[in-house]
Amino acid sequence: MATTRTTASFSGLETRLRTLGLVNDKQLELAQREARRLGKSLAQALVELGLVTPENVAKVLAGLANVAYLDLANHPLDRAVVDLVPRQLCRRYLAVPVGASGDTLTLAIADPLDLAAIDAFRQKSGLEVDVVVSLERDLLNVLDQLDAAPRTIQDSIDRFIEEREADPAPGLADRLGNGAAVTTEADAPVIELVSQIITRAVTSGASDIHFEPEERLMRIRIRVDGHLRPDLLIPKSLQSAVVARLKILAEMDVAEDRVPQDGRSTVTVKRRQINLRVSSLPTQYGESVVVRILDPGTPMTSLASLGMEAGMAARLQAALESPHGVIIVTGPTGSGKSTTLYTLLGQLDATERSIFTLEDPVELRRPGLRQTQIREEVGLTFATGLRALLRQDPDVILVGETRDTETAQLLVRAALTGHLVFSTLHTNDAPGAIPRLLDMGVEPFLLPGALVAVLAQRLVRRLCVHCRVPVSDPERAFADAQLTPPATKPLQLWDPRGCPACGGTGYRGRQAIFELMNVDASFHRPIVNRAATDEYVRLARAAGMASMFEDGLRQAVSGVTTLSEVLRVARAN
Repeated sequence: MATTRTTASFSGLETRLRTLGLVNDKQLELAQREARRLGKSLAQALVELGLVTPENVAKVLAGLANVAYLDLANHPLDRAVVDLVPRQLCRRYLAVPVGASGDTLTLAIADPLDLAAIDAFRQKSGLEVDVVVSLERDLLNVLDQLDAAPRTIQDSIDRFIEEREADPAPGLADRLGNGAAVTTEADAPVIELVSQIITRAVTSGASDIHFEPEERLMRIRIRVDGHLRPDLLIPKSLQSAVVARLKILAEMDVAEDRVPQDGRSTVTVKRRQINLRVSSLPTQYGESVVVRILDPGTPMTSLASLGMEAGMAARLQAALESPHGVIIVTGPTGSGKSTTLYTLLGQLDATERSIFTLEDPVELRRPGLRQTQIREEVGLTFATGLRALLRQDPDVILVGETRDTETAQLLVRAALTGHLVFSTLHTNDAPGAIPRLLDMGVEPFLLPGALVAVLAQRLVRRLCVHCRVPVSDPERAFADAQLTPPATKPLQLWDPRGCPACGGTGYRGRQAIFELMNVDASFHRPIVNRAATDEYVRLARAAGMASMFEDGLRQAVSGVTTLSEVLRVARAN
């Protein structure tokens, strides 16, 4: 936040955060100690400790100053308005003019209570100043964009080709293949090109970048909202240099192109740290490289923020209050299980509990958690890590994935000895987790006393709120799909249309659909007798479980997604 702040703003911020239930007294006390220790503001300490989101702090400050909150990342700027004041003044007070009407300038600022800043802009512009609040991160990004004139990707490609034609000396890939581990000024076009490709993918909301070698070129595609999109084509002459640069970033062996490799890297994109997982695979036309983008982003802070129905959220919250037991999240790869698990951990008070995680990889770093990266090459597996964690006096344990019999058995034993354990499984639905655990070797007489709940999920694409259009005859849409419409009145469905905000797809972002099975005493005998999955479905339905398909229909009629998306990822039971 801006450096100038009043004592009253601190007091007001604390009171409002506490009143809204965003933090408790112990969390505030922890943040105050951290702020004093590091010489930072309370707001900065709260955000860096992961106790509140930057958006929540900004909105609370806006409320204290009785002004509006502006999402600057999605707000178009008028360069003529921005240039009404010197850029140096904007950086000094972390503020950007976003509008002008008559004799009034509208100013987006990080700290709406910074009276000195407001007065400085009033004097410099000669206008009255109205204030709106925006995120510090967005303000810095806008100022960087205004001050920079970055080359386009095509500029970088042209620069590389021109320099190679002017100086045919060995390039990056050639030198590194011969053991040279230092880049030079001549490699700048390749470094810049790869950086631009990654930045472009992150800005587009991509989860993966595919570098695909072909006979005459290298094709780059990005996966956005679960679907691969063509991005760009680059000349074959750049292929080896681009692959070499990616390997350097991921600390992989640049000289080795005969076997698959995996690596990791962290890059900064628009002042955000982005984690990358890089995988290379030899193919007929060169190495194929896939970069998984792991963006910590804004942490989910509540079950409601996941889009979970209120009744389901209440049943899951009750499961989280169990003193011990196993809570499983199931779903295919890329279905958002990690986000859900971190949200569940976020419901627990880390100041009063000892919370450990075992992950492969550690995707999101969170204050208050002790997170361990699995390294199978040195013998640190989920099973060995879990065995070691049990000697660290944990209260809560997150095991990223239950892959084998030993891990599954240790999960159950940890729960039975007084620990709350979270993990994931790959099953089609929530009831299917029980036979899966039994097949993995968990003793049937131990499982009923350990398993508390199973949450299954899938991801559907969210409709773009800027261009979605209502379906003229929703009853007919349900009839064509041979489905009985829900009792929601009036019945409404929406279709995608496409606009610049969503890249013409009609969708923007993804949303989870869930089913939650709470395990109670009625499950004991069927589990001991190894009943079929249908019996667990019957018991869960009797206890109030709605299927993922039914949850998807709820999302469709509320305008979050489309009926076709729900049918694509889930089936009616």
